[in-house]
Amino acid sequence: MTATHHASASQPPQETASLPPVRLLSTDLDGTIIFDGRVRPEDAEAMRRWREAGHLLVMNTGRSNSALASALDGFGVDYDYAVLYTGAVLLDAAGTVLSARTLPHGVVDEVLETLSAEDPITIFATTLSGDLQLHDSIGSGTELLTLFAKGTTADLGGRDVIGIPLHLGRPEENERILATVRERWGQVLDGARNQDFLDLIPAGASKGAGLTELVELLTAPGGAYEGREILTYTVGDSWNDIPMHEVADCAVAMGGAPDDVVAACDVTTPSVAALVDWVLAHEQDGEAASARWRTDLGENVWPLDLGARR
Repeated sequence: MTATHHASASQPPQETASLPPVRLLSTDLDGTIIFDGRVRPEDAEAMRRWREAGHLLVMNTGRSNSALASALDGFGVDYDYAVLYTGAVLLDAAGTVLSARTLPHGVVDEVLETLSAEDPITIFATTLSGDLQLHDSIGSGTELLTLFAKGTTADLGGRDVIGIPLHLGRPEENERILATVRERWGQVLDGARNQDFLDLIPAGASKGAGLTELVELLTAPGGAYEGREILTYTVGDSWNDIPMHEVADCAVAMGGAPDDVVAACDVTTPSVAALVDWVLAHEQDGEAASARWRTDLGENVWPLDLGARR
């Protein structure tokens, strides 16, 4: 079975009876705030304003801790917490591991032996102390893939493995390979599909499970927001975001997301900046702000066509 390790997310408790709800924005990275390897300036600025307003910002991604740091480096994006490895690991802003699910020793070797016969495929292993590329029959490279050092399972050196990302040369094989994984290793492994990868993760992990666990840690006795109500907003563009949308108070899909992702959400947005603009405006001006995003018939269409409505 998978192992789960916890650390405290505590700070001195405070009186909570009269405090308003805490707003938390959980955002995906690739295809949501990162495009062509860069964080859009308007999104970076919006996330800064979100935190300055006293709200929590959470990075919720399939990336590892090292891949998250690389993605945000140089763009001036600070955050409060991170849900990484598709929900398997929780970090605070200082990089302290609050919770981690790991895979049983030996399962990486079994997966590598079975799935390396798939062609073309690239197989990786992610840990808290570095990521490895274990097999590659694709031969392609992206900025994300360069973060993985080439190696073998021997190079894992007894480290706990968090996940096994798969880069498939034929994405249409996703469902068949996932079915194989679930049939053989379903007690310890599951899969989460995004636009480019099929991430094999500890059974029970998901972006939604990670977000739920984070909120529980923060609001539990001794937590940083003990006894507080936390309102969650989620924003993302892909299938692995659906579990976090399902547990959100307000779920937002990026414009252009697949139909089943949009169907899991309350509304779509052209950008994270547009979403932040709407929430902060509504927080400040209430119903008057909401009216700026309504049609003449009173239908709320926020934050679609936001630029034309401001």
